[in-house]
Amino acid sequence: MMMKLRSLLMTALALGLVLPTTLLAPATFAQEADAAAEGKVIDFARDIAPLFSKRCLECHNAEEAKGDFRVDDPDAVAGYVEAGDSSASALLTDYMMSQDPDMLMPPESHGGPLSAGELALVKVWIDEGANWPAGATVLPIAAISAEGAVAAPEPTKAPKSLIGRVWSFQGFFHPAVVHFPVALLLVGALFVFVGWFHPQLGDHVALSCLMLGAASSVVASAMGWSFASTQGYGSGAQINFDSEAFWHRWSGVVVTTLAVLSSMAAIRSLGQRSLKMRTLWKTGLIVCGILVGLVGHQGGELTYGEAHYHKAFDILFGNETKPEPVPTPAPPVSPSPAIKADAKTKQADAKTDETGVKPAPEKPAPEKPAPEKPAPQKPAPSEAAKPAEAKP
Repeated sequence: MMMKLRSLLMTALALGLVLPTTLLAPATFAQEADAAAEGKVIDFARDIAPLFSKRCLECHNAEEAKGDFRVDDPDAVAGYVEAGDSSASALLTDYMMSQDPDMLMPPESHGGPLSAGELALVKVWIDEGANWPAGATVLPIAAISAEGAVAAPEPTKAPKSLIGRVWSFQGFFHPAVVHFPVALLLVGALFVFVGWFHPQLGDHVALSCLMLGAASSVVASAMGWSFASTQGYGSGAQINFDSEAFWHRWSGVVVTTLAVLSSMAAIRSLGQRSLKMRTLWKTGLIVCGILVGLVGHQGGELTYGEAHYHKAFDILFGNETKPEPVPTPAPPVSPSPAIKADAKTKQADAKTDETGVKPAPEKPAPEKPAPEKPAPQKPAPSEAAKPAEAKP
């Protein structure tokens, strides 16, 4: 009973949001005619596409598809929607209406959750069949024409405490700081290999790189954890083996832990002069060098897309493909005189059904006669053309 009441309330919200917009906003005649012909309240191009553009496309587009999900791809969206049944649609129930901060879309860091009116639009759209017309596109905000677009409310963010603001602030330095442990651990592992062939070099460089790399990896991991939450990847508390962000976070923690343990073994080997501990920290440093390279590679794919490194090799070998041009929205279609006349006839029939009196037909405006053109005036004869006076 509560579910049915909730469904009715959301439907009423959608009607209250769409009907005034349809009457007042400059929607195109073609969109209104199509929606009316199909008997549906929601029009995808008018109501859903602008919502997806403003609230979802930033993180789920062709260049950056978080969770391998694109909101501008009809097939991708269809995989999370059960047409005609919003209660069984994961897009709405598992993400947009989720009570779990790690599953909520859009996340709070990006203005989530959606307002009641926006959720109602998506719900009614799904219940009406989740129609995505052929040729309809979800474009970036900058490419959307003001004609026919429903303006979504600006996202509001809840105020954070001082500790929360500092935690979010330091996370933005992760892209700069993360290069230090990557470089230091790789160079340290390299000098372990070099030391095997040139023992005279000693362990000073490798040991210094390990200590500095372990310290910087702790800082970089903390910053990365904060930065992932700020960028909408969730808190990381939920286990999701299908998520690249999950593996990147926890593999970074593994590298940090191994680097710290290896540095502790190195310090102990210096105090005890233990060959076992010396071998242990060098082995740990080599493993750290390999793992940090893989984690850094994964971080690059998360930031620039999975095909980032493939594009580099395509450019090198001359296999680069040109990106497809972004389609521009079509200009509003003005109705033809025949369509206007048909619409007026339908309105007159509707009034007849309501009142029982057929309204008088509109008289055509009388045509104004074309103004008569003035007759061309003959030019006055010049002095030279006048006849000469007769002399006596």
